Formats: sequence, structure tokens, C-alpha cells
Amino acid sequence: MKNLNILYKKIEVFFFRKSTDSEFLSFFRIAVGLTILLHFLSILADFEKFFSSQSIVPQDIMNVFTPDWMITFPKVVGYFQALGISEYHVILFTKIAFISLCIFIITGFYSRISSFFLLLIQIILLKGSSFFVYGADFFTSMSLFYLILFPSDTHFSIRNFLFKRNNENINITPVKRLFQLHISIAYFFSGLDKVLGFNWWNGESIWKAIHLPYSNRDLNIDFSLLADHSYILIIIGWSTIIIEMLYPFFIWNIKTQRIWLLLTISMHLGIAIVLNLYYFSAIMIIWNMTNFYFEREQIRVQKKTTIPINRKLNPY
Repeated sequence: MKNLNILYKKIEVFFFRKSTDSEFLSFFRIAVGLTILLHFLSILADFEKFFSSQSIVPQDIMNVFTPDWMITFPKVVGYFQALGISEYHVILFTKIAFISLCIFIITGFYSRISSFFLLLIQIILLKGSSFFVYGADFFTSMSLFYLILFPSDTHFSIRNFLFKRNNENINITPVKRLFQLHISIAYFFSGLDKVLGFNWWNGESIWKAIHLPYSNRDLNIDFSLLADHSYILIIIGWSTIIIEMLYPFFIWNIKTQRIWLLLTISMHLGIAIVLNLYYFSAIMIIWNMTNFYFEREQIRVQKKTTIPINRKLNPY
């Protein structure tokens, strides 16, 4: 019974201990809002090619893979067209709303409400264009979901500047722990999925990835050397597996947290540079920094403030 009480106390402290750390909230809000905005601006000129009735892949084909009950952008356009509003004006309003909501999130003007409506628009756009969706879009949705859960506009925000509120009673630890467990589980099963096959063992997956049509377009790195030194591909493959599978075990340990955070961020920088997946890499680096970089900084600050007190109590 005593052991159960100790375990319950540890779980309670882990999930509900009140934290004074708030820097990560501002960082997460601004970084996610800015990244989503830049990504949207990068496809703004081609918006109609992805989401309009004149899209590269006809809407009739994409609707085959979309349930009838799901609200998609073509259905929204059709609804407003029935009211006499043209597709052009619906698309124009969607663009303005998307950009405006991103700016509201970045500046901290009712970021929870802004994140909710932005998430709604994003889901409507992506669910009706499943051919253009990839992993980064799902992490975008999850990022907006966490911005809804977090009181991210309570610090360093326009809302806090205009409407002064007492934020000391807000406990953000439960949501932060959920976020940290989420990313830990995601990395572990990503690594587990890689280790169950053989393509990552022999470097085949790395070789295929660097020769994809969209890869290595910016720097045009010559990878012909790897054909004669395949062991490098094997090392990279196993390094990826190790970093991901052991992420939950080493990222929570304060002694190894810094090196594992550095390894993980380096992995995503490599993905960005070689595979040109800048948006995906940016989102994942933001997740890592939000969850573990600022927590380490808080522990470091706490140690600095508690050591002098302990010395006064026990000078020997």
C-alpha cells in the first residue's frame, strides 16, 4: 500500500506539479504560426492548382477517396455557389482568413480561437485534397490542436498587453506532459516501424530517399561516392533507427537530454537539406525545442537559484 501511495504521488507530481515555465508557450505559438504562414505563402500562387475546381487532380477523382459525410473545400464552394457567391470569392476569402488567423496566432491575439478556426480551414482543405497530403500536414493539425489546449496567448502577446490578466493560477503542466509523451511515443514507433523491416538495415531506404525526384534539388550534392561505400548508408540508416527508438529513454534523462535533442535536431536538419522537406523538418524541430529545450533551461535556472540558499543553510 505504501508503494502504491509513493507511485501515485510521483504520477501526481509528474502530471500536475505547477510549473512557472512559460517561455516555451510563446516560442511554440510564434514558431508554429510563422512556419504555417510561410508554408501557406509558398503555395499561395498555386492554391487553385491544389484546391479549386481547376486542380491538377480533378475533384471527382479525389472525392472517390473521401467519405460523403466529410466537409471538404469543394463542398464548401458548392454551398456558397448555391447562395450566389462565386468560387473566386470563396477562394479569396479563404486565403485572407488563413493568413489573418496565422497573424493572430503569431501576435497572440486570441490564439486559441484563431487556432481553432485555422485548424478547421486546414482540415477542410486537406480532407478534400488527399492526393497532396503528407506527414507534415498531420503534424500541422496536431500543432494547432495543442495551441488550442495551451493558453499560449497569456504571455508575450497582444491579448495580454491589451487585457491584463492574472495568469499565475493557470497550470500548464498536464498539457505539456501530454505533448512530451506524444512526441516520445511518435518517435519510438517510427523507429520500431523501421527496425521491423530490412530496408533500413542495409541502407536501401536511405539510397532510395536521396534519389527521389524532389530530393537534393537545392544543393545538388553528388552522392555517387555512396555507391562504392555502402557502409555509410548502413550507418545512416541505423543511426536514424537508434535516435528514434531510444528517444523516449534518453530525452527524459537530464544527463543525456542535451545530446539526444542535438542528435534529433541534426537528423531533421539533414532531412531538410538532403530531402528538401523544409516544412516537415521545421515543425519537428519546433516540437523538440518546445518540449525539452526550455524544460532543461528551467531546471538550470532552478539550480542556480536553489544552490545559494542551500549553502546558507549548510555552509559545510
